[in-house]
Amino acid sequence: MRIEKVYLLSNQSSTPAGSLNRKKKLELIETIADARINQMGDQRQMTAFGKVYADARIVRVSGEHLAERIGLSGMDSKSFEPNYAITKIAHHQHKTDFYIVVDKQIVGGDLSGN
Repeated sequence: MRIEKVYLLSNQSSTPAGSLNRKKKLELIETIADARINQMGDQRQMTAFGKVYADARIVRVSGEHLAERIGLSGMDSKSFEPNYAITKIAHHQHKTDFYIVVDKQIVGGDLSGN
């Protein structure tokens, strides 16, 4: 387990509600200084996702939070890259777990693009 800063991101509309040409752009909604990040082993990945990936993680933060994407401590705060789609969110007694896939799926020992 590592403790590091994470960034919660969401796609926000950049045009007025009545506009027909609504575009969404990624925006920072919250920075959390002390997130606990655990690597997920194969068995835990099978339970959570039904698949095994080269690298999947659980990011646990205090409080109840919502987001669509998450940036880890290495994220550039201007471009928001790299960031990761949140695959699953779980709320537990004043904590939120964000499940993310950081790398590709392992199929028969080889990495695939799925």
